[in-house]
Amino acid sequence: MRRGLLLSVLLVLVSGGCGKEPPPKPHPILVVGIDGGEWKVIRKLWAEGRLPNLRSLAERGTTATLRTAYNSSPVIWTTIATGVTPREHGITDFVVPTPKGDVPISSDVRKVPAIWNMLTQSGRRVAVLGWWGSWPAEEVNGVVVTDRALLDLERRVSPPSYLPTFLEEVRRAKEEPSLFGADDEAEMRDRAIARAATTLAGQGFDLLLVYFRSPDIVSHNHWRSYEPEAFDGADRASADRDRVPRSYEAVDQALGRFLKAGPKDLNVLVISDHGFHAARPEEVKVLLDMDAVLKRLGYLDRISTYGTPSFRQVKLLRFSKVPPAEREALRQRLARDLSAITYESGAPVFVVREARPRELREGADFAVVVQMEGATQALRIRGERFTGAIESLSRISGTHTRNTHGIFLAAGPDIDPDAKLEGIRVHDITPTLLYGLGLPVAESFAGKPRTDLFTAEFREEHPVRTIRSWGKRKSAGARTSKEDEKLLEELRALGYIQ
Repeated sequence: MRRGLLLSVLLVLVSGGCGKEPPPKPHPILVVGIDGGEWKVIRKLWAEGRLPNLRSLAERGTTATLRTAYNSSPVIWTTIATGVTPREHGITDFVVPTPKGDVPISSDVRKVPAIWNMLTQSGRRVAVLGWWGSWPAEEVNGVVVTDRALLDLERRVSPPSYLPTFLEEVRRAKEEPSLFGADDEAEMRDRAIARAATTLAGQGFDLLLVYFRSPDIVSHNHWRSYEPEAFDGADRASADRDRVPRSYEAVDQALGRFLKAGPKDLNVLVISDHGFHAARPEEVKVLLDMDAVLKRLGYLDRISTYGTPSFRQVKLLRFSKVPPAEREALRQRLARDLSAITYESGAPVFVVREARPRELREGADFAVVVQMEGATQALRIRGERFTGAIESLSRISGTHTRNTHGIFLAAGPDIDPDAKLEGIRVHDITPTLLYGLGLPVAESFAGKPRTDLFTAEFREEHPVRTIRSWGKRKSAGARTSKEDEKLLEELRALGYIQ
């Protein structure tokens, strides 16, 4: 509290206004983040008469390409929320290594304040919903609904007293019509976030940050159906052809509800961390339980994978209580049995090979490689269909790189519809938001405030004010939770981690 009071006094002094009438308080800002939002998709849907709310924003405001710089969503979204580089904010990947293995990144890893901390220090009200890396929830002057809000974890929302309200929003989200699916977990999360944000939009926040992740996941998994011409055209009649457009329409529908529920003087920004394009070739990911296969073949009492995880393509096998003289014959017999196993497509599933030096050091006697070509959800073992081995099968047909740039749209009473924002970067978002809210911009930021986004009248009334830094934040390091493995499996299925 004392720190916030001192900063408030500092802000008054920085404004240089003894006897000078202070500028009018800026209008509130809504930021909608679309993970993987791609201009090519949006413009195509506009041509078909879809996405009316995004189209309305573009027509009364301005658009640009938001230049990304990294290839990892949590890294980019944290950069967007802090205004500094990954080296400074501390989140450099999807996971953090620990002595017990990798764990998903969390807010404890971040080493600098995020914009919601900056607003809290300044006495402004802020609501943050779904932002990647926001769990565990920090105390703010407002509300935080973390990226793990649907999981049964402590500090999934802040303040704790908001949890019953949020759970009621989740219940209502499941019951009311929405273009976000209710079966897919990522879309259900976005559905709940959209429901909560609609309610909060009218509650007087200076800044409302809403993040939707499902367009990225849908695009990774269904880009082939959306853009079959980029592949072999085989999916032109796919039932999933509209899967990617529907995810954009769900966000557009949510945006319309926010605008209806929020104040009329809202400045609105819609941004994405990166765009999307076809992945050529597709990346097939098979999560396979090798022990289930060994059990089905009758070998599990003599050979096992001793814990080789299902996501690992190379399974390390070890003999169990098998005399050395019998091992080679047993290995050859298993190799013959495995070579006869196919996917339902007829493609072979396994190749047995010698263990390599590193694998020998890990304790393997030999190795089995899972083939990805022609993968199906079920196997054929001795002529019978077997579904007990493959935990998940995904085809990553959409992808992005550090040069696949994102989207930027803005409109509102303080936004210049003729603004030309060439070169705007993800590093510029926090400085620009602070400027738009009448708060000082840190000289330590990697980005700069794009004052040219705002009208001449706004710029005249609100000259840029600066401070050296918004400070540091003590990083507590990696935090584990009972849901870590579930989150890691989701990242593996998307090919983000191995």
